[in-house]
This record gives sequence, structure tokens and C-alpha cells, in this order.
Amino acid sequence: AEATKLRQEEKAKNMQTIKDSQEAQTAVAQALTVLKEFYEKAGDATALLQQQPVAPEIFDSPYKGMQAENGGVVGMLEVIESDFARLEADTKAAEASAQKEYDTFM
Repeated sequence: AEATKLRQEEKAKNMQTIKDSQEAQTAVAQALTVLKEFYEKAGDATALLQQQPVAPEIFDSPYKGMQAENGGVVGMLEVIESDFARLEADTKAAEASAQKEYDTFM
């Protein structure tokens, strides 16, 4: 009876972890989509350009933010997304293993 109770608690915790990691992956993917769309459009933005007879060299190429600097925000979010995917996979594997041990024990 004690083993069954512990197994049920462990299973509930694992299922919640899997659910949370799936929701987090969805949220991070949505954030990545928004950021990528923003950076695509940012290169065309001209609202803050100074109006001069000759534009300075700095405006020769579209602004792409600091995406390339050490991976930037987009790179960081991609790492976070893969971390959540790994957490989900590891938890599913642990759950399957724990269930198999429980079945063997009972």
C-alpha cells in the first residue's frame, strides 16, 4: 500500500513536469516567432532615421539588432527551448522506468 501511494505521487509529479515542460516549449516557440518577425521587420524600419542630404555610413545596412552578439536573445531562447524538450524526454524516460520497476515489484 505504501509503495502504491509513493508510486502514485511520483507519477503525478512526473505528469505535471511533462505538462509544464510542454507548455513552456510552446511559450518559448511563440516568443521566438515574435522575435524573429520583429527582427525581419526591424531592417525596414526608418522612423528614426535622420533626414540629411547624405545619410551617414551607419545607415548603409538594415539594423538587425544585436542578434549575432554571443547568440543574442534568440539564441538564448533556442537553448531554453531545447532544455525544456530534454526535461520532457528525461521525465518520460524516468516515468517509464519507475512504472516498470513498480510493476516488477508488485
